[in-house]
This record gives sequence, structure tokens and C-alpha cells, in this order.
Amino acid sequence: MQRVNSFIVDHTRLQPGIYESQINGAYTYDVRFVAPREAVHNGVFMDPKVAHTLEHFLADYLRTKTDEEFSRKVLYVGPMGCLTGFYLLTTEPFDPHFLRKLVVEALEHILEAEKDGIPGASELTCGNYRYFDLEKAKEFIREVVIPNFTSGSFSVVYPLIEA
Repeated sequence: MQRVNSFIVDHTRLQPGIYESQINGAYTYDVRFVAPREAVHNGVFMDPKVAHTLEHFLADYLRTKTDEEFSRKVLYVGPMGCLTGFYLLTTEPFDPHFLRKLVVEALEHILEAEKDGIPGASELTCGNYRYFDLEKAKEFIREVVIPNFTSGSFSVVYPLIEA
């Protein structure tokens, strides 16, 4: 029986980083902001309003504020259900360190944003247009994501469950 790729990753050893897998011609990047053990044991994960805020900013940044060569290859940007990171799907492979640079640039862009500057945050363009928290998102970026994405523990190789 085939197993789901993410179910063979050892989440007890998974660290912040960007991990690639290819399925059916699409490239999926696990953009992990927080180690799952840190989330579970210390409560360090994204609040749902923070995840929603980051989703709008990251999707906008990666699709409209990067060069066209990259942006036209972005298929999807969205939060993980466990609230420890995001999925980024592309049509072509990219070096995880290149993606790390883009993600950090996007996060720095968010830190400069004004409250009324959340992309797509209107009744016309979002199904839950009041469900954002820019200040908490900025706090999460400053206190958790930037330190994790600029530290020496940033990883690009999945720790797999020993068979």
C-alpha cells in the first residue's frame, strides 16, 4: 500500500527549513517555520489569524513582487493544518536556499506593512475578510520565523522514519 509522503517524515526530528518533494509533476515545498516538537511541547505555532494573514501576504508577495520567471511558476501558497508552516507548490524545482531568501524577503515586507495593507482583505476578495491579525503576525515573524530561518539549524533534508 502506498503511504502519504508526509507520513514517512519523522516529525520528532523535523526542524525549521524548506523541504522539497515532487508528486505528479508538481513540486511541493514544506516551508516549515517551527519544529513540530516546539509547537506541541511549547505552544509555538501560528494562531489561525496569523496563518490567514501570512497566507494573504505570502501568496501576494510570491506571485506579484518577485520576478515573472519565478512568479508564473507558483501554483499555490497556503498554511499547513498543523500551523507550523506553509506549503508552496510550483511547476518547476527551485533550490531551497533560493526559496529561503524569497521567504525572508516576503517576511521583511510584512514587517513594514500597515494595518490596512493586507492584500485581498476585503469582503469582495476574501471569504473571511475580518479574520486577520497583522500585529500578531509581525510578532510571530520577529520572534519565531526570522530567528529560525536565519539560524544554523535551518534544514533542507527531511528526517525520515526509520523502517
